[in-house]
Amino acid sequence: MLNNRAMQSYQSINAQTSVGISEPADLILLVFEKLFDHLNAAEKKLIEQENAQIPFDKALDIFTIGLVPALDIERGGEIASNLASLYDWSIRHLMKAKIHKDPVMVREVHDVLLPIYESWRDAVVPLGKVA
Repeated sequence: MLNNRAMQSYQSINAQTSVGISEPADLILLVFEKLFDHLNAAEKKLIEQENAQIPFDKALDIFTIGLVPALDIERGGEIASNLASLYDWSIRHLMKAKIHKDPVMVREVHDVLLPIYESWRDAVVPLGKVA
């Protein structure tokens, strides 16, 4: 079960997306899905040589407002610590991608995070949480 701080962080992202979801596992899936939407948009805009400021900012907000604050290092132990390191790397890599206008770097963040999303999804589906 998610702690209160984690639930509040995920609900903050939930409120920003205007989608009502009550299950913590569903919220996590939604957060990752929105993150991937913004990463894909940033990558596409960079490829098309357009301004990618908004999707970059939204993706970074998901990390700094939703994912990072939701981690409970004490209770989550090594897994939470590893996720914290991964999120930190993702933030730094996205910032470099933004500076260098490099769509490949954006795709790298997406590809590194995709297995985490898939693991959550695979864990939730057998529980009947997602159709």
